[in-house]
Amino acid sequence: MKENRFNVHKITILAILIAGAVVIGYLESLIPSIGIPGVKLGLSNIIILIVLYELGIWEAALVSLSRVLIVSLLRGTFLSMGFVMSLTGAVLSLGIMIIFYLLIKKFSIIGVSVIGALFHVFGQIGVAMIYLSTAYILYYLPVISISTIITGIIVGIVSQIIINTKVISKQKEKYKF
Repeated sequence: MKENRFNVHKITILAILIAGAVVIGYLESLIPSIGIPGVKLGLSNIIILIVLYELGIWEAALVSLSRVLIVSLLRGTFLSMGFVMSLTGAVLSLGIMIIFYLLIKKFSIIGVSVIGALFHVFGQIGVAMIYLSTAYILYYLPVISISTIITGIIVGIVSQIIINTKVISKQKEKYKF
């Protein structure tokens, strides 16, 4: 039976992963959208996927929510519309990735990444519809979905490559967490 105890090594790895997700998320937020307004690469989701697959659900939730909160604080957007959209997208994305990761085992990490990216956008579009009190924003969904699928594939591939290095698995084995 796995002992549930305080593990400095696991906390350190989580702190490093949170810091990485924050730096990537912050830097990405500074890059203007290219071509399609609001489209971002979602590179910090590489870390979220790695944490989900290598460390678990609660750890992925911790990293994801910490990233949203810290980036919004750094950017000065905490509790703004952008924060609400980001938080909604992150929660919806992580929730659906967990479902596909745990329950629907036929999906690869690339498939989980794509479905997570799509639901992130769905969450953001939903918030925008409520905020703007219009459904016209749904016309934007096909265009943004195509770019989201492409970036979701890229994020999934990069995540799989990093997981294949077994860097976190080796740490888990070495430090017993």
